[in-house]
This record gives sequence, structure tokens and C-alpha cells, in this order.
Amino acid sequence: MHINKDLMLYIEKNIFPKYEKYYSHGMLHINNVIENMLMLADYYELDKNMAYVIAAFHDIGLNIDRENHEHESGKILKNDVELKKYFNNEQIKIMKEAVEDHRGSRKERPRNFYGECVSDSDRDFDIELLAKRQLATSLKNYLTLKTFDEHFERCYEYICRRINNDGNFNLWTNNPLMIEKRDKFQKDYLNKDYAKSVYKKEWDKISNDGTKEKILNYYEDY
Repeated sequence: MHINKDLMLYIEKNIFPKYEKYYSHGMLHINNVIENMLMLADYYELDKNMAYVIAAFHDIGLNIDRENHEHESGKILKNDVELKKYFNNEQIKIMKEAVEDHRGSRKERPRNFYGECVSDSDRDFDIELLAKRQLATSLKNYLTLKTFDEHFERCYEYICRRINNDGNFNLWTNNPLMIEKRDKFQKDYLNKDYAKSVYKKEWDKISNDGTKEKILNYYEDY
């Protein structure tokens, strides 16, 4: 099953531009989630159009309410009139619930399988991408932290809270392809000295190329 070309064009022209002023949740992240989501859609023979829309919309509400952005994103999806050309009411309900349930810090199982897939797809099992996103979020939200060490320790402790009772980063689907990604990431990330070296490289880069100032003064995702 292929994604509807008209639907893709609508998303590319009307939804993706809304991420232009997002940094840690910008198109680098969105494209990564889309790639993961479509991989899972292939594996489980899900509706690819629904999978694509869920991934495209999942962070769109960040500049409305950071703490409840998943619900704001769900509202935006539900109220998008254009989507009604491609999906029935039940499909839109499923997509809205999936978007609302996507957060990696969520402890309750998502209400539907698309929600499980997007939650797993949203996990940054790429240490360099995670460093880029986490440091930006930390800089934007924790203004009392001044040094790299302070930001790194906060970031590291936050991610480690996602380790479950089995000693692994949680996956709802336990998909073998995602487990393979998770295990490689986990091996690297739990080597704290290595993780810190990756974060320090990113910190030095954004400190020297003007990105840190843009994160603080231009980008709108918190």
C-alpha cells in the first residue's frame, strides 16, 4: 500500500512548514519518526496513510502548550478539515488517540496499536540525534543551568528514568527491528563517559556556530 500522493502534498505544503521554527522537534526529528513509523506500518501491515499522518502531526502543538503538547497536537489533527477527505471519523479518532498517547515518558500503554507504534517511533535510538534534541530542550527550559556539565547531568538523568524494570528502555511493540535499534543505542548510552563525549561535541558545535543563540531567541519549541 502506497501513501496517497495528494495527502502527502498537503502535509508537505501545510503541516511541515509549521515545524520551521522548531529545533529539537523540527523536521530532522519528524522525518526520523516518519521513517520509523512507516517501517512499523510495513512490518505490521498497517494503513500507511494513517501512519504517515500520525507521525507528521505528533509534535505540531508544541508552541501552544509544551506540557500538554500531545493533546494540542491531537486537537489540530482532529480539526483538520482536509484530512476528512481521506479518512472516516473512526480513522481520525484512532489517529488522534495515537498522537495523544505518543510521549516516551508515558507510563500507561497507549489506547491503540498505532499509538504504540508512534510512541516507539518517537524514541531517539540515535545518540547523536538525542544529544542535539536534548541539549536544545534543556537550554530552552532550564535557564538556571549554566554549564555543559549541569545540562548533561540533567539530560542523562531524564533519559535514564525511562529504563524499565527489566533494565531496558521501554518498547510497547517489542518489534524486533526496534529492539535491534534500542539495544545498540542502549549499549552506547549506558556507557556514560561515551555518551558525555557525544553531548560535549554537540555542545561545542552549537556554542560556536550561533545555534545556541537561535535556540534561546528564535526557535519556539520548549
